[in-house]
Amino acid sequence: MTVSTHRWLWVPVFLLGAVLRFLDLSGAPLHADEAVGAKITAGRLEGRGYSFDPSHYHGPSLSLIASWSGCLAGEKSFEDLDILTLRGVAALCGSLIILLPLLLRRWLGEMGALAGALFLATSPLLCFYSRIFIHEPLLALFTAAALACLGWWMTSPSRLAAVCGGLALGLMAATKETFAIVACSWLIGLLVAGAHRSRRHLAVATACALVAFLTVLVLAYGNPLSFFSTYAGYATDPKHAKPLLYYWDLLITPKHRPPQWWSEAGVAVLALAGAWTAWRGANPFLRLLAISTVVQFAIYSAISYKTPWLMMVPWMQVCLLAGAGAASCIAAARPRALAGVSLTGLVVLFQLQQTVAAAFRFPNDARNPLAYSQTSSDIQRLQRRLHVLKKKSASFREGRTAILGKGYWPLPWYLRATIPTGYFETIPEDLENFAVVIAMPDMVEKNGQRLTATHQAYFYGLRHEVPLTVFIRNDVRREEESP
Repeated sequence: MTVSTHRWLWVPVFLLGAVLRFLDLSGAPLHADEAVGAKITAGRLEGRGYSFDPSHYHGPSLSLIASWSGCLAGEKSFEDLDILTLRGVAALCGSLIILLPLLLRRWLGEMGALAGALFLATSPLLCFYSRIFIHEPLLALFTAAALACLGWWMTSPSRLAAVCGGLALGLMAATKETFAIVACSWLIGLLVAGAHRSRRHLAVATACALVAFLTVLVLAYGNPLSFFSTYAGYATDPKHAKPLLYYWDLLITPKHRPPQWWSEAGVAVLALAGAWTAWRGANPFLRLLAISTVVQFAIYSAISYKTPWLMMVPWMQVCLLAGAGAASCIAAARPRALAGVSLTGLVVLFQLQQTVAAAFRFPNDARNPLAYSQTSSDIQRLQRRLHVLKKKSASFREGRTAILGKGYWPLPWYLRATIPTGYFETIPEDLENFAVVIAMPDMVEKNGQRLTATHQAYFYGLRHEVPLTVFIRNDVRREEESP
């Protein structure tokens, strides 16, 4: 296959990945983290600005770029924001990642780059979380840019490559504090992989990258010390604590949750072949990639706080290694070449089948191992009911909603266009006067009996194993049921 043929194949590969990320983007209910990010973005749109909190919510880049997206769509407030405006940012970032191997052809080869792009385009993990408005798709894109700059510098150690790499690292830091894990893994990779440069080249590159990095940090945070303080005071939720082998079980271990099998073990096997190719062929960039990937997995596994989307950056590197591994198998002498083509094709098809299942069939279903703390479709049903109430019930329109308890996100997103809403951790004295009362599980046990005479109880799911009890005042309910 000629080089020109390879280049034309990039178009369908990119389009496949983009379609998987953009198609039916607003179908799944909004995740709690998405709703919180939407609220922060709305602060920018409404003129309240942005204030960095070292203990929560990560860096400013996601809300900043989403606010630009909102401005382009003519949205000016929390009520105006549309799911597509927010998730479109994540989907675009996830789609652009597919082009990373194109910038690394010097190290991956034409066939390896194209195979790597196919794995990136069809990866269930990368695709599923590129459809959610969280920091990781943006972090993965900036990581891809920094990785491309690193490959550029290893090819030709110019100051421009170092500056661009420093800017990309700064954008990573402006997105999420976990950039430090990636940066440290690359440093270890450089030291171990045999990518030797003169002391002068290293000193110049370090100085140029550091100036560029600090420039972005100052623009993003004002005082860089406020960013570094996040490492001392970031608040993690104990409910996200997972065992050491959580990521192995998530990505590698085959799981049958009828009717679907789940595993990305095929990509992992080809990545091992890519790592073997790196050492056999003395390819310093692939060596760096292999070492840094192992370091990232080790660090993330050692940290008790674990969520599936934290694997986006390490798995992006696994897909690059798998591309090199697939190319080495395909380039082998027959009949091994035919086996390499068959294995690569089967891996891509199985990934594609899983991605379709995860993104379109089971986006918030417990059978999908990637669906983590997903919002129940019941919330969309509740939203539709409240909008009907707003049209039919004058008592509802003149009333208020009370949310009782903690952990209620993304309810503010779904209640934003209804009636005034109050959020209470202790019970208000006039609870019986609220048109609607939505209670989290712990609050129902304490106060459910109080509303028996004035309200009718209905039951919805907020998340898997997190029920909501919705109390609708009797006069509102009668108006809802009237012709």
